[in-house]
Amino acid sequence: MDLVIKNGTVVTPSDVCQADVGITDGRIAQIADHIPEEGRVIDAKGCYVCPGGVDIHTHIDSVLHGMRTVDDWYYASLGAAAGGTTTVVDFPLQPAGQSLRATIEERIEAASKLSLVDFAFAPIVTQFTDDTYAEIPGLIRDGHTSFKTFMYYDWKIDDYNLARLLDVVGSNGGIVGIHCENAGTIDYLGAKAIAEGRTGPEWHAPTRPVSTETEASARVLAAAAELQVPVWIVHMSAGPAVRELARARAEGVCAYGETMLHFLCLDESYYARPGLEPLKAVVTPPLRPASHQEMLWDGLRCGTLSTVGSDHCAFPYKDKIRLYETRGKKFNMIPHGAPGIETRLPMLFAEGVSEGRISVSKFVEVIAANPARLAGIYPQKGALMPGSDADIVIIDPDRKVTMGTAMLHGKTDYTLFEGWELQGYPVATLSRGTVLFENGELVAERGRGQALKRGPFIPF
Repeated sequence: MDLVIKNGTVVTPSDVCQADVGITDGRIAQIADHIPEEGRVIDAKGCYVCPGGVDIHTHIDSVLHGMRTVDDWYYASLGAAAGGTTTVVDFPLQPAGQSLRATIEERIEAASKLSLVDFAFAPIVTQFTDDTYAEIPGLIRDGHTSFKTFMYYDWKIDDYNLARLLDVVGSNGGIVGIHCENAGTIDYLGAKAIAEGRTGPEWHAPTRPVSTETEASARVLAAAAELQVPVWIVHMSAGPAVRELARARAEGVCAYGETMLHFLCLDESYYARPGLEPLKAVVTPPLRPASHQEMLWDGLRCGTLSTVGSDHCAFPYKDKIRLYETRGKKFNMIPHGAPGIETRLPMLFAEGVSEGRISVSKFVEVIAANPARLAGIYPQKGALMPGSDADIVIIDPDRKVTMGTAMLHGKTDYTLFEGWELQGYPVATLSRGTVLFENGELVAERGRGQALKRGPFIPF
């Protein structure tokens, strides 16, 4: 063995047991009650040994809303590794006039030079042309098996192309993740509010009500049912939308839902904070009333919601303020997005496992195994089993941490969870058997991350 993790509690979606983990040539070679000490030994006594986190919803080094997110691939992957995430599937926006393949290849080149963690790309389709549809089957064959589209923003998809995209991707072995909001209603409500002088950030949520997410989600689920193809609804925030998903799944629709920590832990009262503090939480969909949180936790517990992502979209707080103040102080001019790649896994452990809302096995399922399945990389990633990549996070359930910007490792200049007291935190992160982070210190070199070739989507 090159490395043995001793005395830990190994966690999978189906089992929790005391065991040692042996690693050879970057892969898990053995999980057993006792593995003789050889090579390097990490003592994980009192800790959980879990598969490394798989984050399949990020916007790294991206140009959105006329500005660029602050983290490049080095700093974003640094935050990921520090927070226990070892694989990232990013959403690059297809630029005007550029093919999906060129979009992916350009981003692979950039990430390969900088990333600490392994990565892949699921492009955001913005050009619904015959040429775009024609290249999708070949991309899926080449291992680029997931895509994203939006029902809002300038690059939003219409219903005809929604059906066409679902059909072309799904019938060729891929899956589409969809941002579900009713654009027409939101645009009308926003224009009406501004015309009536209601322009502050506190109007972000009321102009994107629950009904707009629920209606759009139901429309997507109906299309997927008719075409008999899989679909993945990203960043679900609203209880009624989750109920639509549960109904569709009960009727046999191959549909999956994702939620985020900011929806599980924060609510719309954030928009009533003093000064410009509410700008930090201008995300889409917006934060909802607190009553929706328990519906989301229920969705995770019962399996209606399959994953928890970060939606890491790290615009600097100072730039959110600048653009708001120089664009007429209107809520619709605030860039949408918040950081989360480093806080995703620790926050879910603390608020989910430590608080008794979910089991540690469910934690592993939604933070690693299911995201890997959706991305077409399971069991290479997201699993602790012989032959899987030795991507591992060791979590000390007794370690207490006060979350704050000063402790984070990316370029992000704020966190939505400033001052939160967490119980349970990663103490070591390994990728393909290499220790990336240990006891708060980076011990790996930039550019070691590898681009992943992914398999076709397999329903689970």
